[in-house]
Amino acid sequence: MRDDNTKTDDAVIAVEDLHLSFGESKVLKGLDLTVGRGDVVALIGSSGSGKTTLLRCLNLLAHPNHGRISLNGEPFFQHDSGKDVLKLSSAKTNAIRSHIGMVFQQFNLFPHMTVLANVMEGPRTVKKEAEKTNRDRAMSLLEKVGMAEYADRRPDNLSGGQKQRVSIARALNMEPEVMLFDEPTSALDPELVGEVLNTMIDLAKEGMTMIVVTHELGFALEVAKRTVFLDQGTICAEGAPHEILMNPPNDRVKGFVNRFHQTAQLMKPFVS
Repeated sequence: MRDDNTKTDDAVIAVEDLHLSFGESKVLKGLDLTVGRGDVVALIGSSGSGKTTLLRCLNLLAHPNHGRISLNGEPFFQHDSGKDVLKLSSAKTNAIRSHIGMVFQQFNLFPHMTVLANVMEGPRTVKKEAEKTNRDRAMSLLEKVGMAEYADRRPDNLSGGQKQRVSIARALNMEPEVMLFDEPTSALDPELVGEVLNTMIDLAKEGMTMIVVTHELGFALEVAKRTVFLDQGTICAEGAPHEILMNPPNDRVKGFVNRFHQTAQLMKPFVS
C-alpha cells in the first residue's frame, strides 16, 4: 500500500516491494512506503509486526531478501532474484547512514565517554570532521535538547530521559535528512517520557522528516502527519492519524486501539 499523496519520485524515502525473511519466518511481505520531506510518519502495530525491522532496513542494519529502498530518488538498496544489485561499499553504506539518523529503544551511549564526546563521535570517525566544527555543533545540539550543562558527565550519571536526549543529539550531529525513532520512550519511566517527546515535537516543528515507531498514540494523533499500521509484515491501514486512530478502518486496527482502553484516553496531554 502506497500513500497517494507522496509520489515515489518526490519522496525523501521510498520503499518498494520489500521482503525480508529469517529462515522460514517472513517478517516483511512486499511492503511499499513513501515518506515526503518534512513528513512525520508514526508506525504502529503489535509486537512482531515488522516495525523495528523496517527501520533497520532503512538504515542498512538489516538486509531484505527482495525490494528497493531509495533516498531522494536514488536507490541505495536493491535486491532482485536473490542478487544484490547495487553492492555498496562500506564507505558508501556509512555515507547513506549519515543521511538517515536513528535513535534506538536503548540509548547505546559509550559509557567511558562524556556526553559531549558521545555526540561528537560520529562526525569525528565517519566524516573526519574538524574538531572545532564538530564540537561547536555538538554543543549547540546539546543546548537544543536541554543537555548542554551535562556535556562533561558520563552516561551513568544521567537519567533515562537525559540519555535518550543525548542519543537524539548524537544522531542529529551527523546532519541527517531523515530521523528514525524506534520506540524511543519504551525504556523510560513514565515521568521521563514527556521530556523526550517534547524534543521530538520541536524537531517536527522545525520540519525534520521523521519515521517514528511508537505506542505513544497521543503523540501520533497530535504530531504525526500520517499513521501507518503494520500487521504481520504488511501495511493494513494508512492515513491521517485521526482517521486511523479515532475511526479505525478495520477490525485489526480497532482491536489494537481498544487495547489502550478508552479512545478518549488517546487525547490526554502527553507532554508537560
